[in-house]
Amino acid sequence: MNRNSTSIQRQLQLFFVVTLTLTMMIMGGVWLSYNQVLLEEEAERVLIVESDIIGAAARPALMFNDQRMARDLLQAIKFDQDVTVVKLFTYDGNALFTYKAAGDAAEVDQSIAFQKHQSSSYQGGKLHLYRVVEHKGKPVGVIYLQSNLTHLQASWYTGLIIVVMVMIGCLLMGLLLAWHLQKRIARPISALAKIMREMGSSQNYMLRADEMTYNSETKDLLVGFNQMAEKIQQSFQTIEQNHVHLKESEARFRNIVELAPVPVIITRRDGFVLFHNRASTALFDIDDKVGMQYNTSDFYRYTEDRQRMLEKLQQDGELHSQELEVLKTDGSPFWISLSMTPMFFENEQVLFSAFVDITDQKTVEQTLERNNLQLEQRVVERTEALQVAKNELQSTLDNMIDTYYRLRPDGVVQWASASVYALLGYESEEITGLTVRKLLIEDKEYLQVMSDFKEHDSAVIKNLKLKLKHKLGHSIWISASVHIIVNKQGEPIAIEGVARDISEVVKAEKQKYEMESKMAHVQRLESLGVLAGGIAHDFNNILAGVMGNAELAKLNMQEFGLPEQQELTNILEGSNRAADLCKQMLDYSGQGGFINHDVNMTLLVEKALQLIDITVPKNISLNLDLSNSLPPVFADKTQMQQVIMNLVSNAAESIAKEKMGSITISTRLIEADQQALESRYIDEQCKPGAYVLLEVRDDGCGMDSETQSRLFEPFYTTKFAGRGLGMSAVLGIVRSHNGSLQLSSAVGSGTCFKVLLPVSHNTVTEDVNIDEGFTSLGGDLSATVLVIDDELMVRTVVERLLNRLGCKVILAADGKQGIEAYQHHKDEISIVLLDMMMPVMGGKETLKRLKALNAALPIYICSGYGNENISDQFNAVQPDGIVLKPFTLKRLTEVLEINTI
Repeated sequence: MNRNSTSIQRQLQLFFVVTLTLTMMIMGGVWLSYNQVLLEEEAERVLIVESDIIGAAARPALMFNDQRMARDLLQAIKFDQDVTVVKLFTYDGNALFTYKAAGDAAEVDQSIAFQKHQSSSYQGGKLHLYRVVEHKGKPVGVIYLQSNLTHLQASWYTGLIIVVMVMIGCLLMGLLLAWHLQKRIARPISALAKIMREMGSSQNYMLRADEMTYNSETKDLLVGFNQMAEKIQQSFQTIEQNHVHLKESEARFRNIVELAPVPVIITRRDGFVLFHNRASTALFDIDDKVGMQYNTSDFYRYTEDRQRMLEKLQQDGELHSQELEVLKTDGSPFWISLSMTPMFFENEQVLFSAFVDITDQKTVEQTLERNNLQLEQRVVERTEALQVAKNELQSTLDNMIDTYYRLRPDGVVQWASASVYALLGYESEEITGLTVRKLLIEDKEYLQVMSDFKEHDSAVIKNLKLKLKHKLGHSIWISASVHIIVNKQGEPIAIEGVARDISEVVKAEKQKYEMESKMAHVQRLESLGVLAGGIAHDFNNILAGVMGNAELAKLNMQEFGLPEQQELTNILEGSNRAADLCKQMLDYSGQGGFINHDVNMTLLVEKALQLIDITVPKNISLNLDLSNSLPPVFADKTQMQQVIMNLVSNAAESIAKEKMGSITISTRLIEADQQALESRYIDEQCKPGAYVLLEVRDDGCGMDSETQSRLFEPFYTTKFAGRGLGMSAVLGIVRSHNGSLQLSSAVGSGTCFKVLLPVSHNTVTEDVNIDEGFTSLGGDLSATVLVIDDELMVRTVVERLLNRLGCKVILAADGKQGIEAYQHHKDEISIVLLDMMMPVMGGKETLKRLKALNAALPIYICSGYGNENISDQFNAVQPDGIVLKPFTLKRLTEVLEINTI
């Protein structure tokens, strides 16, 4: 048996012996451990039975704590031969009696400790057991037993001997089995190894192994080897045939490559040339006699190119169309396009290289490259010039006030100049990408801008006025030009234009419109005032005739003793109401007659309280906020009372009767600037300074804007029974006193009127006689009166009234006639009644000339206007009094009494 088979046999034998030995040792150890546990459990059961017997017998002694009874009892019992110690304890720990087997030490009694619970333990090769003795469920004592396990150990040793004998028998049987197995397994394997050594050394693949049938596995191994040997033999035959075919193929390849028009070189990896065809010979000028001695490194113009080609070949596996410059054998350079791939040639790994002469192509490419470089240089120069021009244009656009922009067809901002920051608060980069819809306030303006894309008429430039949202949130107005940019197909691609901030222009236009509206309103009011003044003047002249004739008719009836007719009384009452209406019209036009005094507005309001309380309904509370240290104003007291009454009356009428309301009247001193004095109803500019403020505020229904705009128009009223002259008179009075009138109101929020009157700087104001305040002194009224008036009816009525009083009357139709009449009758004339508005020569000039003729001559102004403020109209030459038309007989009597008595 050879060395290899012996090795296998020994390995099998050793394996079986070791395995069997380990198995038996483990089984023996397990059996011994288990047997020890069983023996200990059996010993413990025996002791428990012993303890139960002893406990039943010793229970009386334990109950009565009787040592003698306990001793007699234990000595009478025959214990098991393994029990060495028995000790009785009462439950409180007193030892009654201790039993010791013969041969035990005397010190055992002292080493046994008392414990109240049951337990068992193995210590020092002995079993210790504590058992509690109970009587009717109550513990009465404890029994301690100790066993030396002598019989237990003897049984254990007997079992060990049996186990060892069984293990030895099993080992012998295992050795016999191992010998038999190595015979059936190792022998066929050894024979197979011998056949394989012979086949390897002799290269004889005809050898085969005997197919022994000890077992199926060994037979399969031998059969498999024989089949493998058969396949190897067939493969070697095929290889021989392929080698012959390869030789033939290489010969054909040489012939094909040799005749190919493309230069081909086959080299080793070190560059040594193995083959080159005729085309490569002609291209490189290779001498056939020494051609096989060339190396490809001789053909590279730059040695690093060869290394670069090899690295790329290793990386990519093959090369395609690699352009490089090479040398002919005479050293002249030229360009080739190289392709290279690895292959087998003549039984070795080689590199197959094919290439094309591209010298002419490279010459053309180099020429084109030079031209391209020149062209690129020109492009760079032109680009730089364009960039400079662009930068200059950008700088120009960025430094212009107007904003240049460009929009995409979808309305997105594509570009905007830097001035867009001043326009909208966005940086150029920030606004790029925003939509016009986000910038426009109204969608209709966005639709207007985007509609231009649909029209896309590039020849038309539109100008739009748009309202945009500033980045900070406020709105601005711009004027934007819109120009459509189209492509070659005529399709719109963008909108370009210029945007300019016209917010100030729009604001100025709005202010201009508001000013024009205000001027138109003021002019309308002034026109109405002039019209009202003219109507009142002419109507007063007519009323003078009507009232005069009515009074004369009434006097005539009284003289003749006729009963007084109600019709004449009705005529006089109607005429008086008409005269009051004319007075209000004159007040509105600022032409009412007045005499200015220093008036304290606080005192004036307080004096008017009684009349105000009567005017204000009970559902309205009247609140006063009056300043006690108010400086006076230079005003007509009667007209100021009319202003207060009209404002309070208007406030009271704005509060519904079924609603509780309040009216607050305030007076205070303020320092007003030009803005505080501005009024939409008075065109005249008031001078800044100290002003007395009269404020009337209510919590009534308020007024809308239309009512506020027409409130001060004559005959405009929202009340069923109103005449529309109360507020008109207030406006006229305030205007004539160089004051300011302001109104603030809203529907449902009440109304506030503010009247500002300049503070008076006068110390004394001389009163001028007017229609009221005269007292008849009696006496002879015979006098000559010069009446100068252009109205015939007025002259006639005055003449008849004065004749009634016993006066002589001289009539003149104008100022010139009046002067001539006075010059003829100056010794007779004692008083002059002078009209203001006359043709040829007016009243002012006539007064001046008459006073020049006789400064002491009493001259009374008779006027249907009444705006002739004596201090302002006549300056240094003042009339002696005013008689307002229509005048009555009583008024004429008072004037004559003053100047003739």
